[in-house]
Amino acid sequence: MVSSVNTNVNAMAAIASLNAISSQMTDTQGAIESGLKVGSAADNPAVFTIAQGLRGNVQALQAVSDSLATGIATVQGQTAGATSISDTLNTLLQTVTQAQNQTGAALASSNSTITAALANIDAYAQASTINNVNLLATAGSVNVLSNVNGTNTVATTANASTSAGLGLTNLAVSSVGATMTSESSLTLTAAATAGDTATYTSSAGVATTYTYSATPVAANNQIAIDATGVSLKNAINATYGGANVSGSGTLLVTGGGSLVGSSANYVQANPGATTADTVTFQATNSPNITTFTLVTTLTGAANEVAIGNSGAQTMSNLAGAMQQDGISASASFGKLTAVGGALVSSANGAAHSPVVNATNGAASIALVNNAINLIGKTLSSLGSATTTLQGLASFTSSLSTSVTTSLGAMVDANLSQESAMLSSLQTKQSLAIQSLSLANQGPGALLQLFR
Repeated sequence: MVSSVNTNVNAMAAIASLNAISSQMTDTQGAIESGLKVGSAADNPAVFTIAQGLRGNVQALQAVSDSLATGIATVQGQTAGATSISDTLNTLLQTVTQAQNQTGAALASSNSTITAALANIDAYAQASTINNVNLLATAGSVNVLSNVNGTNTVATTANASTSAGLGLTNLAVSSVGATMTSESSLTLTAAATAGDTATYTSSAGVATTYTYSATPVAANNQIAIDATGVSLKNAINATYGGANVSGSGTLLVTGGGSLVGSSANYVQANPGATTADTVTFQATNSPNITTFTLVTTLTGAANEVAIGNSGAQTMSNLAGAMQQDGISASASFGKLTAVGGALVSSANGAAHSPVVNATNGAASIALVNNAINLIGKTLSSLGSATTTLQGLASFTSSLSTSVTTSLGAMVDANLSQESAMLSSLQTKQSLAIQSLSLANQGPGALLQLFR
């Protein structure tokens, strides 16, 4: 055995062992302090890279959750306002109906109640501002971030829910007025043949095409061949309603729908609103007449009204134009109601059914009913948006929890295991120090050989 004071092999081995143990202790103590077994790219490059991506996903999901929470609060605020307006309208309908035969002080009191109710409706609409969004004071929409890809969920209202937006301006118990319902019709001059089609567009703008067939399959929107239009009427009524057939073989649809046929045997007696159709309004006891002209393309001329993709949309556009002129009007499901005067449609305005000019307050009742229908649409839209947003919020929360759990499984330290490892390393460190101490004593023993 060679002994040397220049090279202490035992001490070098002990130092190497002690350094290795110290390095392991540093890693273990770091894992205990941070709670992470992979705290940097040096620990495990592949796992750390994946973990960083998951951390980004968790933060993005948190942003989506915050957006959804804000969106839900905003839409629920609008829903609360719309519900209050709906409750007020129900009470208003009771007031208008009960007051039909009132006179004198009782009538004046009812009209005062109506005025106060309209003021409350406006107050509810104006007060429903949440996060600088108000979908009741004016028609509009709000975009709510719904996923990490940047997709938005949209909550929309089709009309303002103020007294003017609901067509209730200057409403009174005995207001005279008029109603008008959109119509569209087809006349079948001979029996349809296989392959002929008829397309019905509902008041909501949904188009359904029915095809005549010798062996019809209802699930495929196929109908039986006939010369009267009865099979088409039955098919439309099965889904939408509002269709009827006269003895002449003319199929008529009301309530905002429109009808177009492809067969040469069809006569398009009335496709719905057409360019140059006009509707005039004359206020009671006034010579002033306001004429509204329906057009397919707006040119900027006064009192133009755009023809919609359905009778209901056209009537809604017409009501909006009337409201801008200060006329108390509203439209719902293809029916236009105006208060304070009489309506007249043009001769070629076969796009509309005969105008019914009502007196003795019947128009007031119709107007309130229209307003109830309009606020019902708004509540339905807001309710659907709330349900969608709440579902997305729940899903986002679950997804965030799942990603966080997966991230933890990848990078979190097992503290029980790390604690046991630390105890083991401390023991090894003590032994290594003692071994180094003994190794360092070796060269000193060589002095004994020279004494």
